[in-house]
Amino acid sequence: MGANVKRLGTGVLVLLLFLVAWSLVAAQLDGLEGMEPPPDVAGMDCTMCHGDFAANFEYSHQPALDGQCVVCHLESGEEGHGGLVSEGRELCLTCHADYAGHNPLLTCWAASCHADVHGSNEDPLLNPSRQEEYPGFCEATAGAQYIGSGECLGCHCEYADWWKRSIHSLSDTDQDTPINRRGCEGCHGPGSNHWGRWAGIGYFEQASVEEADAVCFNCHRDEIYAADYMKTLHPLAGVACTTCHDPHFLENPSNLTMPANELCFSCHKTVRADFNKMSRHPVDNEDPRTGMLCTECHSPHGAEGSPMLKLPKDELCVSCHVDKAGPFVYDHIGYDPALGDGCLTCHSQHGSNSPNLLLMNGRGVCLQCHSDMASHGGAATCWTTGCHAEHHGSNANFFFFN
Repeated sequence: MGANVKRLGTGVLVLLLFLVAWSLVAAQLDGLEGMEPPPDVAGMDCTMCHGDFAANFEYSHQPALDGQCVVCHLESGEEGHGGLVSEGRELCLTCHADYAGHNPLLTCWAASCHADVHGSNEDPLLNPSRQEEYPGFCEATAGAQYIGSGECLGCHCEYADWWKRSIHSLSDTDQDTPINRRGCEGCHGPGSNHWGRWAGIGYFEQASVEEADAVCFNCHRDEIYAADYMKTLHPLAGVACTTCHDPHFLENPSNLTMPANELCFSCHKTVRADFNKMSRHPVDNEDPRTGMLCTECHSPHGAEGSPMLKLPKDELCVSCHVDKAGPFVYDHIGYDPALGDGCLTCHSQHGSNSPNLLLMNGRGVCLQCHSDMASHGGAATCWTTGCHAEHHGSNANFFFFN
């Protein structure tokens, strides 16, 4: 019995000593706020004092997430632990060497560029300025001043080489060009609001079709009559100038985002299928120089109506097929656009699985109109064996015989 009481007393004493010690430690920890950290913490776990806070961000800076604080911070030194390994951008370049040419500022975290260097819940680039609401394409530059393309290229250095070779760069050196039509700011608007801020510039991915096109027309109004263009099917379908053209891309003529025919086919997929049929117009999808371009018949900028043709359809066909143009003494009335589809009464304009781009094989194409002749003839086609061989028109025979 006495032994049990002795053990109980010892346990109570140990508990009391623990509580006293803990209260002293807690008091010491409470008093750490505002105190200077110890100068040397080499080998210690940073999370003992700072916690594993990087894990709480949706986007964490990987060294912080991995607990590799020493990648950026000193463990000891004249300034005490926590000082940066380097005070300049060289610190970031130890990992991000591919951004060596990206050097607008002394440090990468100045001017709010990448200021949330440990982690962010909003932006993977750890940029707090990108968390703000985008005010709108025009509103973003309200009250801003023009700063020149040189300032833009200091940050956006990936465009510097392109800019030297671009025809757009000529606007920077032409003093007769109004300042609102020069260089980068001619398209994106004045840049003083954008210094370290994502939302302070005209950002085309956030622009409406009308806003994006208005920027292009600011310079290209002479080539394209805006009032006519805005009535065409492209803008009505939500296609902006920047859908097809990229002013930063020089590989294709007219700054097209891809070769001309491929660009058209990227939206007009059923037309692409027509050009894979047995009989087709000679469009070359790989090298348009060996075939036709879609733009030889269609105007993407200024033709009204569904096909956006450069000319009325029959005029367009006979501009190449001049032997079918006539006039003939006996015109094939089915080709009269006033009475039907003209050439397209019989032919498919893009491609067909019937010879000569015909809508169908054999006599069927004629029987579309001449149904009263359904029992007339045993030949495969009405124009074989010399019967109606001059079917486009004749100067000698009303029935288009040779």
